[in-house]
Amino acid sequence: MALLLWSVVGVLMAVWSALVWLGQWLLTVLLGGAGHLPVKDLALPEAWTRWLPQGVSESITQGIEAAQPWFQTVLDTMPALAGGVTVLAWITWAVGVALLLLAGGASHAALRWWQRSQVPPVRATLITS
Repeated sequence: MALLLWSVVGVLMAVWSALVWLGQWLLTVLLGGAGHLPVKDLALPEAWTRWLPQGVSESITQGIEAAQPWFQTVLDTMPALAGGVTVLAWITWAVGVALLLLAGGASHAALRWWQRSQVPPVRATLITS
């Protein structure tokens, strides 16, 4: 029974490792390519301008145009953050594995305690001669 328990913990650790690795890869790719996004093309969709009142539509458009330099600055700094994703991924992985090992250890201890409570006590019998 303990072998099954630790096998499940091992499989969960493998799944956790794969998910963290995939997340790290995805974030590194997204942050690494963020500097090449065209901020100049950022605008209010045409379908929205037909449904919104003209004053609201113009206000949103002016707000987007005013925020474009800030968006460009943020996007230009994104590739520099890609290196920090590796550190974040290792910390996240370590916390997850520690929690899985703690849960496995606690389950193992509970399993042993339950197995010992199921054994009937041995009675001492006297041998009569």
